[in-house]
Amino acid sequence: MCNPSCSFLTAVAEMRLLLLLSLVAASGVNAQTQPTLSLEIASDSAGVGEPMEWTLTSDEPLQGGRNWQWPRIAVGDSLPQGWEVIELSPLDSSASPLLEAGLRRTQTLTVMAWDTGVKVIEPLSLMDSTGAAASTEAAIVEIVPMPLEENPAPKPMQGFKAFQWTWWERLQQILPWVLALAVLILGGRWLYRKWKDRETAEVLDDIEEIPTEPAHVIALQMLRDVESDAPWMRGEGKEAQAILSEAVRLHLQGTFGVKALERTTDELTRTLHQSPVQGLPKEETQWILALLERSDLVKFAKQDMDGDAHLRVIRESIAWVERTQPIVDTSEGSVPPSTNPEPHG
Repeated sequence: MCNPSCSFLTAVAEMRLLLLLSLVAASGVNAQTQPTLSLEIASDSAGVGEPMEWTLTSDEPLQGGRNWQWPRIAVGDSLPQGWEVIELSPLDSSASPLLEAGLRRTQTLTVMAWDTGVKVIEPLSLMDSTGAAASTEAAIVEIVPMPLEENPAPKPMQGFKAFQWTWWERLQQILPWVLALAVLILGGRWLYRKWKDRETAEVLDDIEEIPTEPAHVIALQMLRDVESDAPWMRGEGKEAQAILSEAVRLHLQGTFGVKALERTTDELTRTLHQSPVQGLPKEETQWILALLERSDLVKFAKQDMDGDAHLRVIRESIAWVERTQPIVDTSEGSVPPSTNPEPHG
């Protein structure tokens, strides 16, 4: 058995050992009170346009409530030295294996470069409110040209899947065109029917407007009615000239075939000057045009005429119709002249 002095020495040695272990543990804890950030590169070389992965790992102490800001990197960013970020994994968090009260965060970056040569990966920093708390070490990567294939034939399509339209999808594709075509067809038929109905109505109107008596007889009756009624005595001189103009035009159209009813006086003047009417002397043509122009002044320009002037032009018009009316041969076997000659002009 050990004597008392031996026991004392053993106890002192154990206390020294415990104190040494405590100092070592304390120094280890103190050494890990600051955050660290490291960068792991999958390879020290890559081809032009070839993706390569970088892994960022941090160990961050949580004592004191300090907040560490992760490096701000997004897909599409261009890092120094021409590195392009094409993919970024979600930020993964877990308990730090190096710190008693700490957090480890990890993120993988997929990058590529488009220029050959030796490129430097500049340090990335973990920030806090005072500045860079921890940074990665600079690294060097060599970018080399990609070797050409001996047989650069097109690669077979990967993940190709045959696609089949359903009948409902096909119907949805063609249905708008079918509806548009149907609308065009129906609209065309409707317009065609309206046009045919208009033609039929015009023909019926023309048939109804064909006088049952010769045009000069109707014109004379109209003029004589105005002469006996004398509407200008009631202040209706404009109406009297309108009837006079219509009677004269009816005689021109029905007797000489001149389209006078639907034409203005200017149009009628140009037509008669360009193509004289057979059976109507030139002086008669000039007289009737002057009569129509004077009648238009009363109808449209509101030019006034006294009662005697109205009566005079009415009687002159009656005389003009009588002397230009067709001569009817009443002898036996003769054929009366047509009261509807071919249209002139």
